[in-house]
Amino acid sequence: MSSRYSLARDLDEFEQMVERLEDYLLGDAMYLPIGGGFFRGSSTPQMTLGALLLRRRRLRHLRPKLKRADGIRLDVALAQHCRLRQEWTLHYDKKLKQEVPLRLRVMAGFFRECGENPRECAGAYPVEALRRSIIQEIILAMAEFGYDRRDVTAAIRPADQALRRILHAGEFIWSPVLEEVYPRRTFWWLYGGPDGA
Repeated sequence: MSSRYSLARDLDEFEQMVERLEDYLLGDAMYLPIGGGFFRGSSTPQMTLGALLLRRRRLRHLRPKLKRADGIRLDVALAQHCRLRQEWTLHYDKKLKQEVPLRLRVMAGFFRECGENPRECAGAYPVEALRRSIIQEIILAMAEFGYDRRDVTAAIRPADQALRRILHAGEFIWSPVLEEVYPRRTFWWLYGGPDGA
C-alpha cells in the first residue's frame, strides 16, 4: 500500500465487493475480480473476504471524514454485508477459513526469499504487511461473528515468529490517515519493517 490513501476509492471498492458478495460466497473462486471496464483492469483489487473486511474496518473508523451522501452509501453497503453474512453464514465461515492458508503459503515464500536476499525482502515487505493485515482482519471478524478461530490463530503463529525475526520497529508504514485505524498493539507489523524497508 502506498503512502497515499483514498477513502472514496475504499468506499467504491467496498460497495463493489458487497454487490458481488452473494455470488462470491456461493461460488468456488477464492479471488474474484471486481469492477470492470477496460481501463480499470490491473488497478482494481481482487475480491476476497479479507480484502472486503480490510475496507470495512477503514470505512467504519474513518466514517466521520465521509460526506453525508457517502455515509448513507456506506450504511447501505454495511447493512447488505451483514444481511448476506447472516444468510450465508456457513459459506462465509468456510471462505474465511480457506483464505488464511492461501495467504500464509505466499508469506512462507516471502520468508524464504528474505533468507536468501535480505535487500529484496525489504522492498517486498509492504505487500506482506498488507497480506498479514488481511489475515488479521479475518481473525478479528471470526471473533466478532462468533466463528471458531482456533485453527486459524494456530496457523498464523509460525508466520508471526518469522515476521518478528526480520522486523525492526519503526514508524507506521502506511498513510498517516490510517494510523488511527491500526493500533500498534494489534497491527504491530505495520510499525517498521526489515532492514532497508
